[in-house]
This record gives sequence, C-alpha cells and structure tokens, in this order.
Amino acid sequence: MKHISADDGRILTPPKELETLLKGAFPAFYKLLGHLRWFYVADEIWDGKSSLIFKAGDEQLAAVTLRDTSFHVDIADETFRIDNEAALNDVFSALEKHAAVHQRRPHEQLAIDPNGCPCGRRCDLCLGSSNSDEKNFTAGENFGYMNWVCYHGCLGVEVERFEGVFKCPGCRVIRTAPDVWPGWKGCKTFICLSAKGYANCAACGEYHSCDFFSNCHHPAQCNIGISAEEITKLVIPYATKERLDYSISAAERGE
Repeated sequence: MKHISADDGRILTPPKELETLLKGAFPAFYKLLGHLRWFYVADEIWDGKSSLIFKAGDEQLAAVTLRDTSFHVDIADETFRIDNEAALNDVFSALEKHAAVHQRRPHEQLAIDPNGCPCGRRCDLCLGSSNSDEKNFTAGENFGYMNWVCYHGCLGVEVERFEGVFKCPGCRVIRTAPDVWPGWKGCKTFICLSAKGYANCAACGEYHSCDFFSNCHHPAQCNIGISAEEITKLVIPYATKERLDYSISAAERGE
C-alpha cells in the first residue's frame, strides 16, 4: 500500500489502496467508511496495515480489522465479519444502538439551508469560506494543509499544499451582490440554477443524475487516518448528494 505522512506522523492512506487486499469486500468497506464519517464524529486511528479504530475522545466507537477478502468490525461486545455490502445492515444497527450522544454528528452539521447553500455544500462550515475567519476557525494556511491531508493521493490528481483560502462569500451574497466576488462565474451549479429558475438543487431533484454532481465528494473518498476535525471541516461540507438527501428526508420527517 502507498501511504503519505501527516506532519504529526500519522499514516494516511487513500481508500483505493485497500482494494487489492479486500477485493470483493472493498465496496462494503468503502460504504462503511462513508457511513461512519457521515453519521458519527470520531478520529481515525490507522496503523497503515490492517487496524482502523474510530475513537471519540477516549471512547472507542468501532474497530475494523482488515483480512484477505473480508474485514471484521467490533462494536461494543458485538463482532461482525463483512464479506459484502449485504452484511452491513447489522453493523449499522449496532452503531445506532451503541453510539453515545456525543459520538453522533449533530443534525445542524448535516442539514442545509436551501437558500444559503443551494447546491448542498456547507460553505459556512468549510475553511475555504470567507465566513471561516468570522467564526474563528483557523487561518488560511491550515485550510491548505488540511485540504492536502484529506485529498492528496485520492482524487487521481495531485493536491498541492498551499496557503490561502478561496474567500467565496456564499451564494446568498452573490445573488444580491454578484460584483462582490467575480469568482462565482466559474460555479456551474450556480449558473445552472439561475438558468433553470430553481432556488436550490433539492427543488430541481435531478442532482443524482446531473453532470455537475458527477464528481462531487463522497464521505469515504478522503485518506484513511484523518481526524474528526478534518472530517467536519473538509469532508462533510462537500458531501453534496448525501447532504441534499439528508435534508429532503429531514424535511419530510418535519425536522
């Protein structure tokens, strides 16, 4: 497996590097990784070989042990052998049963404001937003570093380390004052929505088949071994299909 190293010594591995080992079980692993990152808040402790532990503070949420063509998942006192995606339902049920409140990702991080985030991306959570300074997240150089840690080696293109943030003010501002940030002219989703007359992609409803979403981020896409903070600020904001699906379902449930 090919790895990269974070500045603090963590081993980081693109998920696709596990496909040769897991073979037919790899889709199940990828789906589980995405599920854990999307619904729960946990640091990923990865040894670069076969052990991946998800921890929230000092408490273990789940432990994954990779085997040849399969993997085991330990949650509380339950152990599951996973060979394919069909076997994941019991794992998801166990996570729901045993996870503590502080290990669950808050609703407000997953849901969107359909007017402020029409394509589903949470600009207000991302460190690349101009709002990041207002919320005292971190300086621009931390955005560049975290972006590299999460995506380097995973996308099929080289992600370079850089300083500075995009400083996009968000769609709400662009709608009323487009001259504030000329960069919006490169945003295909904003242009598409404007042309079709929809307020957001959820109203359009074609985002699962839309070309603009064909390369959007999946929660499992980033390097294995990243922290809960990195997931919250660099993964969750860009899981657009999952965010739109979640928000539509939440609205139907009256949440």
